[in-house]
Amino acid sequence: MSTVTLNIKGKVAYLNLNRPDKYNALTQEMWQAIADACDSLAANKAIRVLVLSAAGEKAFCAGADITELQGMLSNPQAFAASNEIVQSAQQKLAALPFATIAKINGVCVGGGMGLAMCCDFRVAVNEASFAITPSKLGLLYSVADTKRLVDLIGLPRAKELLYLGKKVDADTAQNWALVTQVVERENLSEATESLVQQIVNVSGYSVSGTKRTLVYVCAQRPSEAEAVAIQGVFDNAFHGDDFKEGAAAFTEKRPGRFT
Repeated sequence: MSTVTLNIKGKVAYLNLNRPDKYNALTQEMWQAIADACDSLAANKAIRVLVLSAAGEKAFCAGADITELQGMLSNPQAFAASNEIVQSAQQKLAALPFATIAKINGVCVGGGMGLAMCCDFRVAVNEASFAITPSKLGLLYSVADTKRLVDLIGLPRAKELLYLGKKVDADTAQNWALVTQVVERENLSEATESLVQQIVNVSGYSVSGTKRTLVYVCAQRPSEAEAVAIQGVFDNAFHGDDFKEGAAAFTEKRPGRFT
């Protein structure tokens, strides 16, 4: 049985963590599978949305696999090598050129938080809980992960989570903007698919270009080359098919029909 599965239905990709008996704890093999899936999806021009989900009802992801983690805690070199795989997978997920949704069905800790924060939206069940716990291992959160966290919830609350290894519930996570939407468990799939449809119904070019623009705006040290490239994306929008359809839909007072 594969512990990471990828299915594509039309314009929507579904990437699923499939290790429910272990609370979807992530092995190095799973991280590599996530990275490979992201490589495949990035090359697929038909995809408009990715839904990242997990099997079972107890956990979205409980973090690192305990067996692997115990082995790496006594081997700093192995830990560093593992972290390279983790960071590569997360960066590839964050860089996907279309909208991404984390469908959070329970406990979301450590690497699970890292994956969720790489997504553009996070829809969670009301029983979900969230924590980042490197401080309890004498470790640090990566620079990339820390920046994503600060961008989402701000510096004071990031300190609270990171310094204390504090667990927060779904309502608190939503109040802190860590989660986009909180729903009853029986409504999780419906709420996620509703968001998927909202995304599919708008311009894919706009979403992709805006996502790239937001990365540029929030970058610590944006390059001049990227500034020029982002301006090109902005300028090209006025000549694209999506703008033509959007303008026609506005004029005709109807929803846009984007391909």
